[in-house]
Amino acid sequence: SKNGVNIFLPFCNLISQMKDFEASAEPLQECLNATELAVQESSTRLHDLTAKKMELHKLQVPQSKINQT
Repeated sequence: SKNGVNIFLPFCNLISQMKDFEASAEPLQECLNATELAVQESSTRLHDLTAKKMELHKLQVPQSKINQT
């Protein structure tokens, strides 16, 4: 029975260390999640901006032809 306890003890220590690690990693994970969300929102806006620039260019081409005549 005592031998069983000796085998079990390292696992208890390991589980304790894992819980400590998870607790310390949680704020970092939240920060990463927030950063990821900000990047996704930014790239969505960037896509819209690119589309707007393309539309503007399409409109400017006929405008320049009108100006030449």
